[in-house]
Amino acid sequence: LEISMASLPTEEGMCATWLVAPTIAAKADAQCESSLGWLRGMAQWHAALMCGPPAPVCLSTCGRKAQDLCCADIGGHERQALVLRGSRKSTTSLDDMVRNGSMPGSLQSELDYLASTLDGNVDPGEVLMRSVVATNVACSWTDVTRLDEMLYFWGTNIGSIDHFQMSCKQDHADFFVSHSWAEPPDWCTVMGCHAQYAEVKAAELQLVAADLAEERGLRWEEVTFWIDKCCIPQQHQLMVTCVHHIEDFLQRCDRMIVLLTWHYFSRLWCVYEWAAFLAYHDAKNLRNSVETFMRPASRDLYLNAIPNISIQHCKCHDEKDRVVLKQKIVQYYVSEDAFENFAKGTAVAMMAMTVAQIAGRSDFLFETEFVPWIKLAYDIGQNDLANALLHADPVAWRKNAGLELMVLGSGAGAWRAKFQDQLNEWFDRYLQPVLTSLKLRSVKPEALQVLGKIHSQVTMTMKKSSKLTPMKLLMEL
Repeated sequence: LEISMASLPTEEGMCATWLVAPTIAAKADAQCESSLGWLRGMAQWHAALMCGPPAPVCLSTCGRKAQDLCCADIGGHERQALVLRGSRKSTTSLDDMVRNGSMPGSLQSELDYLASTLDGNVDPGEVLMRSVVATNVACSWTDVTRLDEMLYFWGTNIGSIDHFQMSCKQDHADFFVSHSWAEPPDWCTVMGCHAQYAEVKAAELQLVAADLAEERGLRWEEVTFWIDKCCIPQQHQLMVTCVHHIEDFLQRCDRMIVLLTWHYFSRLWCVYEWAAFLAYHDAKNLRNSVETFMRPASRDLYLNAIPNISIQHCKCHDEKDRVVLKQKIVQYYVSEDAFENFAKGTAVAMMAMTVAQIAGRSDFLFETEFVPWIKLAYDIGQNDLANALLHADPVAWRKNAGLELMVLGSGAGAWRAKFQDQLNEWFDRYLQPVLTSLKLRSVKPEALQVLGKIHSQVTMTMKKSSKLTPMKLLMEL
């Protein structure tokens, strides 16, 4: 692909942004699938702009400022992808969803019968588990028609019967999607008013699905997600039961994708999903989708959010949710403080793991992007974590992998894989033991035993699935 990189001096140093010429948009789109990993690398470069005044301006004829661009523009500049078109987020409580909803009589009867059988069922999660295929909830940033439809879907947590019927009964899902339905109140200030939160979610999930599809030899449309709007029957009292069994759904998802905006850790439901998944799964199964949202204007917002994780102060749309979640925390964790420390420590570790890929480009970026996470680990009193982070040397890893050669296209895969191998080796040797120790100190032993048994049952069920490759089965075992 023909890429133009503009480097403009700023008060803070170098400002680099990737720009795609309008004339090659079609070519970029055509090569998207074969160059998926490289395109994601481009998106990471773009989302990590080191912008300071004066703001760089796009080199094409549109003249938009760089901070108003979104990663979606990379796929086709003439399609100014995430343009605000008047759709706004809306959220409502569980009680209102049940009270205000209606559904066809046949579905009502089916769900009524299902609810009546749950009391005697030893594994309600197995009965209630559903998933939705990616093609129903995600799309490429170049698919104009589908992006319009995604505005409607991702713009509100209020679901309809049509949304529930998008999903179907499954033993497990590839990804549990964790995110905040409401966009950050300062979204336009940080991301620019041309970026639509709902469309960003749809485009990011398509990339996630495409990455997994490439790994498994599937079409990205076949990858499955667990999303509450589709997989829980709103407008039916069974919805409350499903909410109480959120842990069962987390266990039945191979991985979690977190659409990690800077206000994610200010939402109590988000924090609980994050911690619960990491209590059940290996940390490497959590995919931290933060590159799209991480930029100079949001860096400090992330750093400030994690120390402020608190059961009492994190926000809930409905205060009844806080009561429910506190009961769950008492059930599964040693104490409320232990839960909060577990959430904070894992958040710093996983954010550092993601930021390391950006920080390897230069010593300057290492100091500005990675070192603050080491300091934060010390600030929250997790010295073991800070010491593990001190062993990271992404600049050297990059040089060892030959990334300074800046190989593009099909040749990029080799050096990216080598860099990732070094990053994974550091994670396994230093971070993983710290996270395991933190889990053992935070989660009740009896809860870990129960979770281990359930996870084994889920694994045995998943082994029967024809979608799993032998390598994936070995990883699960």
